[in-house]
Amino acid sequence: MVSLQVSRFGLVFPNPVIAGSSGLTGNIKSIKELARNGIGGIVLKSLFEEQILMEARREASKGGVIYGQEEIDDYIGYYEKKHSLSEYLALIRDAKHEVSVPVIASINCVSGGEWTEFASDIQSAGADALQLNIFGFRNSDPGSIVRAVKDKINIPLIAKIGYYFSDVSAVASVIEKAGADALVLFNRPYSIDFDIEKLSLKQGAYFSSREEMSVPLRWISMLFGKVHAPIFASTGIHNGDDVVKMLLAGAAGTEVVSSLYRNSPEVIAQMKARLESWMEMHGFETIEAFRGLMSQTKSNTPETYERVQYMKYYGDLQERRDGVGN
Repeated sequence: MVSLQVSRFGLVFPNPVIAGSSGLTGNIKSIKELARNGIGGIVLKSLFEEQILMEARREASKGGVIYGQEEIDDYIGYYEKKHSLSEYLALIRDAKHEVSVPVIASINCVSGGEWTEFASDIQSAGADALQLNIFGFRNSDPGSIVRAVKDKINIPLIAKIGYYFSDVSAVASVIEKAGADALVLFNRPYSIDFDIEKLSLKQGAYFSSREEMSVPLRWISMLFGKVHAPIFASTGIHNGDDVVKMLLAGAAGTEVVSSLYRNSPEVIAQMKARLESWMEMHGFETIEAFRGLMSQTKSNTPETYERVQYMKYYGDLQERRDGVGN
């Protein structure tokens, strides 16, 4: 018998298939459905920093006209921030009551601002961990926000970053040193498209494709063993084979979203079954027995994970075009 159970930063996940932050994790009905289908953990729908601050400023501006007193305006702004969080805190409490798997709160942040004061409220509501979705920073750096939040909480802090950095490994190191208990690679950036008839901006592809998996697969395999904090995979994970690949690269677990939308939560059981059968076929009884087996540090040709592979690929294309090797 194989075991799919994994333990990360003090939490036990029954399996490495985790529901990433999305609309499916924003209400109790769908959260319970995910649990019924065997999900290993749940990252709640993100609370957006900009939304909290925008609503607070809107109410504070009303107070400035009505009350005309700065201290009252400040109180109105503070009250509105608390009100914006109240529904989210209720979601955390309800989720913890209804499901037995780890429940991870999520904040989409762009700065190390005053909103960090509410991290302790999220902890008090019962969240097992807090995931910070870090897209970019205004007058700040990735490490500063991690330190600011770590000062407020005792639960594990997970930093989810994008790949728009000149040196992903350096950013990962900074975040780890700042106190992050885990990383997630990567945030999937908002995609845009143009309507050439209406001459307007429109949303690009909403769901990820399997081809997008290559970016986190490459970076996780390169960072495994170099970053001590566990690294979770996100983006482009659509089936059981994809889960296996990420674990072989060194991922501590996988956050899945698009496949849940496209295939319904029933795909969770299929992913788990494929992972289990693959482990049995190859003689692995636990996830740790093969995790990172195909990472760069375990490779006899580590250079193939970097630019030399890119050069080889295009060299092969040039040979085909010139009629060599046909």
